[in-house]
Amino acid sequence: MIELPPLQRSRRSVFFDRDGVINHSPGTGYVLSPDEFILAEGIGSLLKWLHNRGWLAIIVTSQRCVGKEIIDLSMLGSIHRCMQEGLKDRYGSNFDAIYAFTDLPGTKSWSKPAAGMIVQACKDHFIDPLESIMIGDQDRDIEMAQNANIGCTIRIFDREENRPKLTKADECVGSIDQMIDRLKSIIIQKT
Repeated sequence: MIELPPLQRSRRSVFFDRDGVINHSPGTGYVLSPDEFILAEGIGSLLKWLHNRGWLAIIVTSQRCVGKEIIDLSMLGSIHRCMQEGLKDRYGSNFDAIYAFTDLPGTKSWSKPAAGMIVQACKDHFIDPLESIMIGDQDRDIEMAQNANIGCTIRIFDREENRPKLTKADECVGSIDQMIDRLKSIIIQKT
């Protein structure tokens, strides 16, 4: 459990996995350039909606392609910079922070399902994990959230994917649209 002084444990966040949640999944490969990053419909408007309600929006993503030397940190930074600038220009909101496990030194404790990325984000932004939400599409996303004591987990379930889902999420949805609707409903109930 993350221990923060009581006055600093007031912020809430939605933690998002990246590939397959905020952008179209590259399948078994990786997003290797800004041109290959295709934002999922509705994410930009959702960010604005979250920020208007005082919630943070933080990406927690595994990008082993850097450690495998398929792309370098500079290219990963370019992908995220283009995403952030595009969101800000079009919607007036972007992600508050991005934490990426790259399998390089310094990020080893961030490998999913370890809680490292969420723990660091909670410390950096004074987030109460029990009041926060994680959205992911893989067992490791849900397990990471559970390991970090996140209060609610939502899994986007790809019906065409043949892998069984072994880790139970609090909520399961079949699409980005359903995730957005369910997330908004949960947040409205919390306010």
